[in-house]
Amino acid sequence: MIFKRINRTDAESVFIVLQANEAGVAADDVVQLELVAASVNGVLIVQPNAAELNAVVGIADAAIGNGAFGLVQVYGYRSTSRILMTGTSHALGVVLSPVAGSDMLATTVSVGLGGYLPAFVLLETAASAPGADSTISKKVWIKCM
Repeated sequence: MIFKRINRTDAESVFIVLQANEAGVAADDVVQLELVAASVNGVLIVQPNAAELNAVVGIADAAIGNGAFGLVQVYGYRSTSRILMTGTSHALGVVLSPVAGSDMLATTVSVGLGGYLPAFVLLETAASAPGADSTISKKVWIKCM
């Protein structure tokens, strides 16, 4: 674990080093531990799967190539994220959850999950134009420890 240096001007955040087990893990992607029996080692990560959303460990801090190691933020304030908008607005403080088979977050109402870890909380209001689904980047609080 890597703890960001504690000071009086920035919020604390915690990162862990993990290895991508698929291509295309980009910055701000939500990632989970790989739970395929032949691959389980506690280090490999992939995009969230439908039956394994409770294995989500955080948000990739930067792009991680397949087989490469990179930082995943597991706790604290994050100024960027990927949030699914469905032509609605989200209020400050709404709880967000990972979307199965995707690299983004959505409200627990649209994902259909209860309140369990991992937890992501929206730290600013978000709005999108009515119509097609889109993603936006907003500030979030991560609690995946």
